[in-house]
Amino acid sequence: MGSKHNKKRFLIVKYSLNMKGTYDELVELSKKSVGSGKLAQSGIVLDLVNKEVLKCEVPGSQIQDGIPYENVYEHFHKAYGNMLDQFVK
Repeated sequence: MGSKHNKKRFLIVKYSLNMKGTYDELVELSKKSVGSGKLAQSGIVLDLVNKEVLKCEVPGSQIQDGIPYENVYEHFHKAYGNMLDQFVK
């Protein structure tokens, strides 16, 4: 990718209801800006460069926008730490 993407890093999480009645989590890392369509479809969007929560809506949970970036990042870093560390480099 070109140099215009060097300063853009996003963690995007989408939730979908599966046949068991629980939610599946699809995690995507993107160097492209998050548009309004992707933002609307996503449950969680983190800006990894500016360290801010752009959206945080977890289905079936009381967790909503307003949660600190560090808390959300730590949660995903436990599961996807190596992948996140390589992506942010």
